[in-house]
Amino acid sequence: MNTLPLVSVICLSYNHERFIEEALESLFNQNYGNIEVIIVDDASEDKSSEVIERMVAERADVKYFRNEINLGNCKSFNKAFAESKGSYIIDFALDDILSPGRVQKQVNLFQHLGESFGVVHSDAAIIDEEGSFLSKWSDKLLKVDNGLVFEAILRKSFICPPTMMIRREVLVYLGGYDESLAYEDFDFWVRSSFKFKYFYSPDILTKKRLVKNSLSTKGEQKGNNRIQESTARVCEKANWLVRNDAEKKVLKKRILFEMRHALLVQAYDAVKIYYKILKEMEETGLISFIMSKLAEIKVPTFLFYRLYKKLW
Repeated sequence: MNTLPLVSVICLSYNHERFIEEALESLFNQNYGNIEVIIVDDASEDKSSEVIERMVAERADVKYFRNEINLGNCKSFNKAFAESKGSYIIDFALDDILSPGRVQKQVNLFQHLGESFGVVHSDAAIIDEEGSFLSKWSDKLLKVDNGLVFEAILRKSFICPPTMMIRREVLVYLGGYDESLAYEDFDFWVRSSFKFKYFYSPDILTKKRLVKNSLSTKGEQKGNNRIQESTARVCEKANWLVRNDAEKKVLKKRILFEMRHALLVQAYDAVKIYYKILKEMEETGLISFIMSKLAEIKVPTFLFYRLYKKLW
């Protein structure tokens, strides 16, 4: 009988045909002896499903699902999580790569930390589509907080999402990812960090691949209300959770930052949500009022944003 804690690795794929083989090989070659693999292909339009089927053909222990229609990351993850049994969970996009000792090292961390710790995460190597090294994730970090990081999360997103290992109880407590949102990580961080502690390891345990047309790049596109509104909805949840003036102050600053970004990419509906939150916080001011009015009359601001991106 295996006495090692079971780790469920939930593998999500959407048009990752070029990267799947390397990603799955990095998972199958882990030096940890108790891993449950669940793969969901989210109705890919390329040959992702063929690559997956070939690679798991002789692996009866792998659970593989192919969505008939594209459900998005949040629904696809929840579908797989409902089938999982692991004490710890990894959300693994099949364009990234795991280091051989990643699972073992993160399980070791959990076993040394108390049960109040719900998430461990690490540094990562950022690579391009061809696999060439670009930078370390930590190159842009000034500080990483450990423990209860709710206020720190509101201040700035400092966690590299694919490096996380999550204690199962965290996802059960949250009811999985919020399926009404376009993406999961900011919402997960806000809701989970309010209750569970986080721990950061400086080890590079993952290669995170930058891919064109990813969700993060779509958030920079003109009028992408779906992504910008999701961020606004998470800030709305954060407002329900703030406990003191320090957290409120940090949240206000984050809202103004996100509100400005939403205005620049012409996500006008998101700007309106941010202004509504500030009203509820009784923290409106001249700047937020002007931004709300610019959104009302739909001033074409995206040209200025493109110019800013080119210059800086």
